[in-house]
Amino acid sequence: MARQPEPAVLPHDPVGEHIAAHLGKPALYFHETQTDGVQVDIHVIGPTDSYPYVRLVTSGMSKQPMNVPEGAPAYAELMMALPANWQLDEAAMKDERWYWPVALLRHLAHYPHTERTWIGLGHSLPNGNPAKPYIASIGFCGAIVLPPASSPEPFHSVTVDGKDVYFHCVVPLYKEELNLARRRGFAALIDKFNQFNVTDVVDPARKNTARKKFLGLF
Repeated sequence: MARQPEPAVLPHDPVGEHIAAHLGKPALYFHETQTDGVQVDIHVIGPTDSYPYVRLVTSGMSKQPMNVPEGAPAYAELMMALPANWQLDEAAMKDERWYWPVALLRHLAHYPHTERTWIGLGHSLPNGNPAKPYIASIGFCGAIVLPPASSPEPFHSVTVDGKDVYFHCVVPLYKEELNLARRRGFAALIDKFNQFNVTDVVDPARKNTARKKFLGLF
């Protein structure tokens, strides 16, 4: 599996064309060269004046349906938002400090197919059992799937060969936030995010919104 970025020269890909049309032409992409059935490429959209952050967006996850319950959408792609100065060149991809969002996005894009399950809005996904940090230098040990609220509305879905494909945003979580989402539902976590002005942009130094305060109260 390739870790290094490659020039953004893509084959015909309706999902990729949708990404470029609504978010901008990719500056580069991470191309998967080894796969067990679903090939997932990650498009890197650079910052713009209207959106001064980097977006990572998958294509390929939706080539196969997820194993969903009746009525749930079976086709999805994922995205993450990173600070504009996030390092994504070839040298940086050898450093887990910069590489972990790429690895996380790729893992989650394959997860429904390898585990015969599904990923949908509000799902919280721990990193292992028990959950452990993605890398030693950050506290995030899980993630939640949310709507791509900071992206243009027309981007949120696309129809490909009669299939409705939905884009979801992956937001990393601290252990306490993961536990809160699982105990009280993702709406309770969103309330905490709003209280602390947490956005979908990854900030490894952000506050833990569910950490217990004095006397053990939230």
